[in-house]
Amino acid sequence: RYERGRTLQEHIRAHRGTLGESFLRRVFAQLMNGPREVNRNRLLHLDIKPANIYIRNDGSPLLIDFGAARQTLSAQSRWLTPMYTPGFAPPEQYWNRELLGPWSDIYAVGATLFACLAGMAPQAANLRVENDRYVSATRIWAGKYSRALLRTIDWCLELEHLKRPQSVFALQQVLLGKQEPAAHEPK
Repeated sequence: RYERGRTLQEHIRAHRGTLGESFLRRVFAQLMNGPREVNRNRLLHLDIKPANIYIRNDGSPLLIDFGAARQTLSAQSRWLTPMYTPGFAPPEQYWNRELLGPWSDIYAVGATLFACLAGMAPQAANLRVENDRYVSATRIWAGKYSRALLRTIDWCLELEHLKRPQSVFALQQVLLGKQEPAAHEPK
């Protein structure tokens, strides 16, 4: 059905670095219901980014554009046409597609949160693998947002997939403030 609102990308442009933490936590905690359901059906979205998140007029988010979604959580479906958006795709989406899992969509969520604060995506993962110039959210926005939110962004943007949250539910609990982000020493 038709929904009224605008994309998160348009919302970011309109608010130019002034998105509040309560807005971010609420929107992203609600947004995680979509990837949780997708993962439950052994699928991954694989293209989470601000342009694919629609903020309805009531403020609720809607994850759209499942064109890149793939049945990737089963062994028989590892042959996929590579599709990714630089800055939002995790390293395994470029090279090690057998490592794709919920943590891959979680990387994209972290990159999207980063884009909400920075107004642009972080350095693309393929470039980070070669020459990581990522400066942690905890350093860039210290004092402007809670340390817990900034640590969550850095946790999601770990290059090593096993260092990221391993489930959308785990990330959702952190965004809701029910758990602390994993211990992490950003650079």
